[in-house]
Amino acid sequence: MDLSIIIVNYNGANFLDECIRSIFLTEPQVSFEVIVIDNASQDNSVAILENLPHPIRIIKNNENIGFAAANNQGAREAIGLRLFLLNNDTVVTPDAIDRLIEYFDSTPDLGVVSPMLLNADGSVQGHGSGLLTWLYRTSTPRFVAFVTGAAMMIRASVYAEVGGFDEAYFFYNEDVDLCKTLRKRGYKIAYCPDAKIFHFGGLSTSTRKAASVIEGYRGGLYLCQKHYGPLVYAIYSKAVLLDVIARWMVCVIKGIWNPSFQTLAAAYVEIMGIARRGEITRRRHFHAG
Repeated sequence: MDLSIIIVNYNGANFLDECIRSIFLTEPQVSFEVIVIDNASQDNSVAILENLPHPIRIIKNNENIGFAAANNQGAREAIGLRLFLLNNDTVVTPDAIDRLIEYFDSTPDLGVVSPMLLNADGSVQGHGSGLLTWLYRTSTPRFVAFVTGAAMMIRASVYAEVGGFDEAYFFYNEDVDLCKTLRKRGYKIAYCPDAKIFHFGGLSTSTRKAASVIEGYRGGLYLCQKHYGPLVYAIYSKAVLLDVIARWMVCVIKGIWNPSFQTLAAAYVEIMGIARRGEITRRRHFHAG
């Protein structure tokens, strides 16, 4: 088998059908399998998966084990020489998979390659956020520091070599961690804009639930400690506290008129506790939808 496409799903019923159909409609020119790991979804995701007219393998978990662990679970079941880790809220465009494979096989020492991600309106998404998003607004392939786990292709042997995603991450930051680990081992990380995939989850972070906000901060703290050492971590954790305190104050004020901000304020209180106590590797069950 040339390729194993691994999709982790949790309450993704609104996206699953279009995502999986798009894979088969593109008719990749390689042998492939699709493996979907359902993390105990509470919607009708499983029913949708079981009624799709395409041959897929479904792994049903009894609990939400997290994005990192579920991808590793799928990788252990995969038989493809390459793995394509793909979010459930994506739509694959024609030739995207073939172009990724072509670039992958023509580039020495490549650890991971990722496509151009597009918003629903066709605009380009940056991988991550901040000042470096301009790197992903290019028409030619280039090497980058990291790519998002929404769509990344990697050789199965290399994924196994580094142990896959670090399962101390539940959701968020595991993709940055993997790219850093690969670069330390001499592998390159590539961005291939010739391949395009729509990614609807990247439209806005304004609708993120409290649990995902907590996991984002916790994972960031763990990433810093793991890769940058105690001094940088000490500085970063203090900066996180200042940032979170400011956000908490804003949410408390807004919560007077809008109760939804009260939940977010409580999440920031939990993040403060995580930063103070250093409980940065604790994994939690993710019920944020």
